[in-house]
Amino acid sequence: MTATTESPAFQRLEAEGRLQKPALKGSTHLPGRFGFRGEITLTTEPPVVLKETIAVADNGEATLSFLAGSLPSFKALPALIAALGPNIKAGGKYFIYVSDLDRASRYQIEFDGVSVYVLPIDDTSVYNELIDFLYLDKTKMKKMDTAEKVDTIADGALKYAQVYEVITYEEGLKRL
Repeated sequence: MTATTESPAFQRLEAEGRLQKPALKGSTHLPGRFGFRGEITLTTEPPVVLKETIAVADNGEATLSFLAGSLPSFKALPALIAALGPNIKAGGKYFIYVSDLDRASRYQIEFDGVSVYVLPIDDTSVYNELIDFLYLDKTKMKKMDTAEKVDTIADGALKYAQVYEVITYEEGLKRL
């Protein structure tokens, strides 16, 4: 397995000690793809963590093509954007599940040209939410190893084209 330090998209995050509790940190089954499944530390004071993170970078790019994870609060979104900074791009697929959003809320919020899907989450996992959200076959996925699961979810997410209400972060704060 190739170390994530060989993937430019993960180098800075790893060097800063942000990649925590990895179930996967390295090559997936798709040639040229690097994946991560674990947690990403966004801030230390106060501590904010993107939990249940699933992320990939393709073909040696310096940006993540796909990222999903869970935040405890909508107000933590700026910390996510600040921590990821140059590692996200316009056209990437980023799905952030937030605990304090109303169950019917589904938004797209743009931060400096980068669109982020912001979705509610209750007591389920990001993994299970993505399987349902992307209409993936849960039975087939049970037989896959971690790297193959990450590939399958990332491939489904990269094809996702649904558009939700586009709002600003400030508009989202008013709707809490």
